[in-house]
Amino acid sequence: MKDRHTMKRLPILLALLLSFGLILAAAQPITAQPTAELSTTELLEKAIYTEETVGDLPAAIDIYTHIVEADEANRGHVAQAQFRLGMCHAKRGDDAAARAAWDRLIADFPEQEALVSQAQAQLASVQPEVDLAPVPWTDGEFLTYEMSLPTGKVLGSLFLMAQSTTVDGIEAWQLQIRRFGFNQADNYGVSRTLVEAATQRPLRSSIRHGILGHADAVYGPDGVTLTADGGDTFLDFEYPVYDNDQSMHHTRMLPLEVGYEAQLHYLPIWTGKAIEVGLKVKGTEQCRVPAGDFECFKVALDIGQTLWISTGPERYPVKVQAEGVTIKLASIGRTEPGAPVSFALQDFGLSGTLPTDWLSHTYRPRTDKAMVRFLDPAAAAISAIEVDRCPPGRCPTLEETAQRELAGAKRRFQDFELRQESWTERTIDGRDAISFVGTYQKNDASWVQYRIYTVTDDLRLELIFRTPAERFEEQRATFDAITESLRAKSSPLQ
Repeated sequence: MKDRHTMKRLPILLALLLSFGLILAAAQPITAQPTAELSTTELLEKAIYTEETVGDLPAAIDIYTHIVEADEANRGHVAQAQFRLGMCHAKRGDDAAARAAWDRLIADFPEQEALVSQAQAQLASVQPEVDLAPVPWTDGEFLTYEMSLPTGKVLGSLFLMAQSTTVDGIEAWQLQIRRFGFNQADNYGVSRTLVEAATQRPLRSSIRHGILGHADAVYGPDGVTLTADGGDTFLDFEYPVYDNDQSMHHTRMLPLEVGYEAQLHYLPIWTGKAIEVGLKVKGTEQCRVPAGDFECFKVALDIGQTLWISTGPERYPVKVQAEGVTIKLASIGRTEPGAPVSFALQDFGLSGTLPTDWLSHTYRPRTDKAMVRFLDPAAAAISAIEVDRCPPGRCPTLEETAQRELAGAKRRFQDFELRQESWTERTIDGRDAISFVGTYQKNDASWVQYRIYTVTDDLRLELIFRTPAERFEEQRATFDAITESLRAKSSPLQ
């Protein structure tokens, strides 16, 4: 993919090269000399003259084909002949042959960057329009997925959401993806893609991720403006481009049937590079996932991934396999705008409430330990509750717990310092608790940890809220509200 200026230069450069050939052809008229006796340069001149001036496309195709099949032809001449061969087929209305010619150019001559870019643009122009089915999801649909390794080890969770909206009088969908990864604290993120309801054309998108960083995009008729790392980049394309983070929803609207094929372009906005994705429906299979049993289309992608989309009218993305990771549909639900979000660990007797549009996910590394991770709508905080079960009456005291965790934070986090007078005795659900605030450095930025501890007869509870220092004061009231919503009672495992 090229930027606007490069994309504008390529047609001009190619036109200059071909015009030079035409000038030579006009100055030195080509006779009926046998094709086999002509050099590659002369053959190319003859083919272009035959195509452009004479207008004899079948004859031009024969000459171009002779060039591309020559054993010792100049690679630059062969690549140019391969491109022109596709153009001749396209002029004759044979789009399949044109696509085959350009595909071969892209595969066999990657070093011919100008011609490859032209071939990619032409490929998009002759690709048949993708007919989309009606939207299969419901307003407020909320799908939960579990990510795991072949061994069964759970890596994290993924959530897909869809909410109808109106923007500047245009009916639209706000499509969201939220991600939790358990392999490290920063592996979390939120993306939002606003798409036009009638066409699924992306309008705006954004991503906030603990590892990938932040990026925003505005899609327009002339291209895409990306904002990342404090700067703007404009990209224009000669083909339709969809946002990468709408791809799961977009695939659901394709007219899937066994044997169906399509070529699509998706833009991961944090990379600034569009990806061409070819897909083919290989057949149907039965899929058993935590959300139930489904008959599915098996959709193979040429980027090394496989999707299973339910054959029913909902077209649920039921399963994904990619790079050794399996993503399975765990539950199907619906969100109500403005409603608070509840969470619970029933076997630990723990429950609470989150603000509207927050998410939670439970991770259980052991039977005696669990973590509930929280994700706010802006992915601005890293929040969690950890609970450990200990033998009744043998949990460390509250003071011991808080002091031990403070010492651990000072060891683990760069330049961790306890804020003066932040050590506070308080209560949670009528039980004594201790909280403190510490600052530390992360990625050359100042962050804050807000930690709160309490203990029951058999449980130790730890709440940790981590956020950039400049946002802590505005978020502290929300953190306190989550803390005050907690209800904890002793309920030993049976």
